[in-house]
Amino acid sequence: MAYLTRFVPQRLRGHHIDPTAWRRMDRAALKHLLGRIATYAIFLLIIIGIIKLVPRIWQDVQAGNPALVALAVPFEILSVAGYIVLFWAVYGAAAHRLAQGADTPARPLSLRESMQLTTSRLALGDTLPGGGATGFAVQFWALARAGFTAAQISRTTTAFLVLSNTVMTVMIMLLGILLGAGLLAGDLHPALTWIPAAIAASVVGVIIFFAWKGRRFVPPDPDAQQPVTGRFARTRTLLRDVSDRLPPGAYDAVRTLRRPWAIVGMLANPGFDFVAFYLGISAVTDPLPLSVMLMAYFIGQVGSLVPLPGGIGGVQGLAIGVLVAGGMDAHYATAGVLVWTGVALGTQIVWGMWQYWFLRKSIKRWQAEDDAAAAGGSGGGVASAPPTT
Repeated sequence: MAYLTRFVPQRLRGHHIDPTAWRRMDRAALKHLLGRIATYAIFLLIIIGIIKLVPRIWQDVQAGNPALVALAVPFEILSVAGYIVLFWAVYGAAAHRLAQGADTPARPLSLRESMQLTTSRLALGDTLPGGGATGFAVQFWALARAGFTAAQISRTTTAFLVLSNTVMTVMIMLLGILLGAGLLAGDLHPALTWIPAAIAASVVGVIIFFAWKGRRFVPPDPDAQQPVTGRFARTRTLLRDVSDRLPPGAYDAVRTLRRPWAIVGMLANPGFDFVAFYLGISAVTDPLPLSVMLMAYFIGQVGSLVPLPGGIGGVQGLAIGVLVAGGMDAHYATAGVLVWTGVALGTQIVWGMWQYWFLRKSIKRWQAEDDAAAAGGSGGGVASAPPTT
């Protein structure tokens, strides 16, 4: 009983519970209690839905076409390769601007080191609690070990995030407009066409504005900023941090588009992943019109922003919801999305865990190079070039 009542606010505990006690609760306690109730209610509904659908879903997966599932694997590998190329292009462009005195990484990453870092981040984000947040924490740790300052990591990572989500945002905007206007085949509710298109268009406008602003933007001194207090202090602090970091990162993202490899990575990552998504659905049922499949995939990618391991739950829930709204049976949509998820997670985890071992070796090499350079500098001479092996 003590375990169950620990979630109940102090004012509601006791042998004689006052039904009107909630009126005397402070706002924070009431908000916490309602949040708990909503969370448990949603969790219960999900469990009930899974219990009812699992037998049928498993039958659909067993009856699927294994050849299409196997065909999805190389496309998923190409998708991860595109992600690696984009990461390498962003940091390569930042290193190229180092000679101009910009705020850029001191040690440019090679393509091999970019592969080690990005695949390790994907694998750890897929397996550890916290999902993408945990993966980015590992990435920041590795970049700091490579000699990048906090400001360099923040600015370059912002540019990378802008570029890695550009195709998703633009496609949601274009598909929403074309589907909503009836110019593409597919029957979707306006809530899944015009509303996502309007939100995506707003995001594109904000990024363009910040990129224009970032040309002459000088970030304020963090030590000179006063802490935000009062109502909605946390939200106001977050908005201030975004307004300080997004302009230079968005401007760097626009400049990085001059590099052909950046465009290749931007298109290859979601493009090949969508092919794997399409094959996963086709393995268990007939796919919907291409426009609806694209909309389901890209709206599903918005769920990857939720800090869940591998984005599991967010990505799949949104993709399944759009497929069902487009006319696909719920059990077929769920089975197909789960097949694609298994291929994607399996590829990322196997590749990433293998590369994480090499990443640790690279970090040790970076540390040895920094120690050798520091020893050479303290001796009054010029340090020789560190070995590359």
